[in-house]
Amino acid sequence: MSRVKIGVVVAAVVTALTATAHVLTTSSLESRIVKDVEARVEKAEQLLIQTASFEGLGLMKRAETLARDPRLSKALDEQQDVTRSGVANEAFKSFMGELKQGEPKPDFLALVNDKGDVAAMLDVPRPDPEPWKSKFAAVAAALEKRQVSKDIWEYRTGVMKVGVAPVYDATSGSVKGALVLAYALNSKEAHTQAGLLGMDVAYFFGNRVRATSFRRGGAEEDMTRQQELAKPLFDSGLARDALEKGQIKLMRFKMAGEEYIGTAARLELNFADKTSGAMVMKSLTQALEPIGAVKTTIILLGFGALLTAILAMLVTARLILNPAEEVELGVTEIINGNIDYVFKPVGADLDGLANALNVMLARLLGRPEPGEEQFDENGNIATNTSKVLLDDEAGSAGAAAALGGSAINDPDTLALAQEPEVDYYRRIYGEYVDARKVLGEKSDGVTFDGFIVKLRLNEGTLKKKYNCKAVRFRVQTKNGQVTLKPIPIV
Repeated sequence: MSRVKIGVVVAAVVTALTATAHVLTTSSLESRIVKDVEARVEKAEQLLIQTASFEGLGLMKRAETLARDPRLSKALDEQQDVTRSGVANEAFKSFMGELKQGEPKPDFLALVNDKGDVAAMLDVPRPDPEPWKSKFAAVAAALEKRQVSKDIWEYRTGVMKVGVAPVYDATSGSVKGALVLAYALNSKEAHTQAGLLGMDVAYFFGNRVRATSFRRGGAEEDMTRQQELAKPLFDSGLARDALEKGQIKLMRFKMAGEEYIGTAARLELNFADKTSGAMVMKSLTQALEPIGAVKTTIILLGFGALLTAILAMLVTARLILNPAEEVELGVTEIINGNIDYVFKPVGADLDGLANALNVMLARLLGRPEPGEEQFDENGNIATNTSKVLLDDEAGSAGAAAALGGSAINDPDTLALAQEPEVDYYRRIYGEYVDARKVLGEKSDGVTFDGFIVKLRLNEGTLKKKYNCKAVRFRVQTKNGQVTLKPIPIV
């Protein structure tokens, strides 16, 4: 397999593993985060309902306690508005002063007479002239049935959670009026609840969202989000199911470019109101933000793994593949007839192989093994006296003649072709050694086995070159050197 294919395969494997890790990890984390957010939203809604119920009971208790203040009964006996307000304000301010630190202060306190008219309000010189008995059922119940209650009112421009309790005559025990203790159900209240629950809160009354915990640039409520909440709350039927069926149903919706999970529930213990409720919601987009870092980390790890694999391939190619190619080129040289080729050191990993090939060639060709070479007086390796020279140019001419058909019937060529291989090799070796002796050349290094190996290597190369059946040689002396002339056999 080529390096390019290996690189493509490695890149594909790393990419596939990275994509798989990315999908499995992120999908698993996303699923777990979504389930966690849903569970937290459900729990927060239940806590909000419980908190609202406890606060409602506390509100009724505070209203009943304040209604027993004798100064309120005395204020209702006063005929003058100024005197009545002064006496009632003394009771109101005394109540405000006794509140514990951190306990919320009421937004207004009101005293209603037995006819249902507002007789006095805290620090308000001219109380509301509209009769509350006919307007608010909780006031009528306090005056007529002596009932202490908690309710939600839309009063003037805001929504109030109120506690109503009857005011009794100290002597006769008859009902002389009613006390109203009110707290605004506004964004401040929603923000406080959001801090306790760890998620955003919205209050709705009737068919409108009246207050949310969303802030814009500080303490100011984000009215844009208050308006956007109307669609998932009312158009989807979430508020209807919460108010009419008492169901806590989770819902996913988008608001201000973020995805939320939310639910709604009605506010309990209300005397007459059945249209008010609270909604809690958590931004799923923000909850899923950590997954972005996980995705980036996985991608970076995959990219790093890919770079590491590429670098490892380059280093491997440089340290192993390139030297291996050099060894392969050397083998090709020998196959092509260069039997004097010597493998050079190609690196620590393949030096052993190169040396082993040199030893193998030396033993096959009968030349000195590496480390056993002879050196002249100048320190240079002595000329190899076993080198066999080929007269390839003459062989080419002879081949052309033979392949052309002019030498097919040549008696010498026919005799050479028919000579048994064993006799042929012994004869050619003897002729070659004798010819070198005649010229005074040394033949100590020319062994029979090495000579035959060289002939066979050259025969294989020349057979391919001339495209003939076989190649044999003749010994000749040319230009003062003993050479071997190749004779193609067709």
